[in-house]
Amino acid sequence: HNLLCQFHIDKNMKEKSKQHVTPKEAWDQVMEAWGTIMDCPIELDYEDRLKKFEVVYEPWHEFVVYVKDT
Repeated sequence: HNLLCQFHIDKNMKEKSKQHVTPKEAWDQVMEAWGTIMDCPIELDYEDRLKKFEVVYEPWHEFVVYVKDT
């Protein structure tokens, strides 16, 4: 069940990010960073990576908010 949930979450994030993140080069970087958040082995790493994500990708604030809220 966990892999199926991750698949659907990832798919949803990719769709939503395409609405907010441009150019394509930036989108690739954002998706790579998103992948590091999803692959966290422990909650402490997750929180740290999410904070870094918020700072680095602030230019795409709407997507960062979506990631945090969703």
